[in-house]
Amino acid sequence: MRLQRWLLALVVLFLLSSASRADDIPAKITAAKGTFDGADTVVVFDSTDVTVADTGIGTNRCTRVVKVLTEAGVRALSVHRWDYDPATNTLELLPSRIHRAGGVEELNIKSAVVAPASAGIIFWGSQQTMLEVPGLKVGDSVELNWTKTGFNVAYLGDGGSGAGCIQPPMPGHWYDVVSWQEGVPVVEKRYAVTISKSKPLQYEVVNGEAGTSMHFDGDQAVYRFEKKNLPAFKAEPKMCSSGDVTCKLVLATVESWQHKARWFHEKNEPSFKTDDAIRAKVRELVGEPGDKKLTDEEKIATLNHWVAENVRYVGTSRGAHEGYTTHPAIETFHDRGGVCKDKAGLLVALLREAGFESYIVMTEAGARVEKTPADQFNHAVTSVRQKDGTLRLLDPTWLPKNREMWSSAEQRQAVVFGTPQGELGLQLSPYSPPAENAVTWRGEATLSSTGDMKGRMSVSTVGCPETSLRRGLSGIKPVDRSARFEESLRRLATGATLGSLTVTDPVDFSGPATVQMDYVAADYSVGETGQVYFRLPSMTGVLTDLVLPDVYDSAETSVKDRKYPARIRSTRRLDCEEVVTLPAGWRIVGQPSDTLIDNAAASMEFKVEPTDGQIRYRCKVELKKHIVPVDEYAGYKEVIDRLGALRIELVVCRREDQSAKR
Repeated sequence: MRLQRWLLALVVLFLLSSASRADDIPAKITAAKGTFDGADTVVVFDSTDVTVADTGIGTNRCTRVVKVLTEAGVRALSVHRWDYDPATNTLELLPSRIHRAGGVEELNIKSAVVAPASAGIIFWGSQQTMLEVPGLKVGDSVELNWTKTGFNVAYLGDGGSGAGCIQPPMPGHWYDVVSWQEGVPVVEKRYAVTISKSKPLQYEVVNGEAGTSMHFDGDQAVYRFEKKNLPAFKAEPKMCSSGDVTCKLVLATVESWQHKARWFHEKNEPSFKTDDAIRAKVRELVGEPGDKKLTDEEKIATLNHWVAENVRYVGTSRGAHEGYTTHPAIETFHDRGGVCKDKAGLLVALLREAGFESYIVMTEAGARVEKTPADQFNHAVTSVRQKDGTLRLLDPTWLPKNREMWSSAEQRQAVVFGTPQGELGLQLSPYSPPAENAVTWRGEATLSSTGDMKGRMSVSTVGCPETSLRRGLSGIKPVDRSARFEESLRRLATGATLGSLTVTDPVDFSGPATVQMDYVAADYSVGETGQVYFRLPSMTGVLTDLVLPDVYDSAETSVKDRKYPARIRSTRRLDCEEVVTLPAGWRIVGQPSDTLIDNAAASMEFKVEPTDGQIRYRCKVELKKHIVPVDEYAGYKEVIDRLGALRIELVVCRREDQSAKR
């Protein structure tokens, strides 16, 4: 009976909202005038009315009106696509139309095509509905109407499919996250929620403001939010997640993150059961529980690496078990495949079998999580209890070809530990300082009187640079690796050739990844009679494409001022020392200037020490933050720009014998 009343209320709301929108839309289209900063399209009106049932399922009644401003806009709007998972949502297209200068033309929504959504490595049965919008011209406006019933991540209950069987992950609870800005201008955007007065709703508007109101309608509470005249969002190179800086609305009925954590624990606990095959594998890898042949750290690392290297990342559907629920560890172990939650769940099972206390963890990779306990997560990892009682994070998904048990790219990242009591709530992962993500570089080179350079570069890496090196080499056959290093040597000189090469096996995790290579660069120095010029070999960018691929371009020099924080993969340290031996009779008369920079985001110390017959220098750089605030960007950019300048700055020598090399 309660469901029938809810459906009747929904029908009435739909009819009323349809009538009011039909009257408003022509006027809104007429009022939407201007060039809108050269945009191809403009969103004239975007409205979502959500009705939340007592079960926690929401029905979204959506209207979107987009005006065509250019021929490129015609092409962009010629086909509209809705992506959804039929296990969690039902989609119904409602009467839609094209508003033209000469009148209104109804779209044939019955011609819409339903097809499987494209998939790469995750096959969860997602679908897409596509509707052709024919004959568009500049000045036309497309009005689309539809309803979507379900949940962002949900499960099918017993008894079949359809809206009546969809159940949210946390029965009775609802949430949503609404982004206000888009890549095109928006004239008006509305969002409304109708929900029982007995179901408290938390919400917050972050990174901006929105018009808000709430009123009662019988036994329902109606929340309304609105923003107008939103400019197109323009991303910047190497910026943080757009969701960290653009205005958004976060809503949830869940009381707290502690409640969320307890639910996450209860939902996933049944998945961590083991069988004889898993128990035998754990004994094979780390011995019996209490065995002292390996330290606890060695056992944890062994099990983490085993899952990382032996369970392929691939998503297969279990229907009701997708989203928040890990596949049973027994299935993942025997299938040797799963996504992050399945790999994390298997590691929980292996660690417990080895005698450790372990739990699964929710996290959001690459973006901030707001304080309202709406689901804002895209990743799952593992935790293990340490002797001091704290929980340590592990990530078998990011561990392949890597010695970082917890990736430095995931520092200061929101996490929710799925413990029985959920006592920790929302936490941040630890900071990873530059010393943990370091490149130690030693070079020695000899320049001949004819200008040829012979040298050796020795590089040792840990943390983020080590991961870059290992993964850069893992996809290259051993017989082809020399060619890859010769390619990097082109940064030193176009004719540079590789001599001997010693490099760590990408899957040998017994120690830091290292490179030692000997090289020859013919005609390295250039110059007129009596004066020659050359670059400092280890500052030319050799090997940076393998160990620091995101650093030399991390602060795009074309971006003088930023509106949004910059983001790089991790903090970093470069410690480079090199000595270049000169021919007899060569005297240094010019060199790159010493540099000393130290600010909140980065530091750099570069010092050259010329002596008789040699030039010795040291360059030490620290990138202290992986997300650089706008007000600290200038200092960060100063360090990166100086590092880039040293790639081309010259040492000048005078040849006392007055001979020349051209």
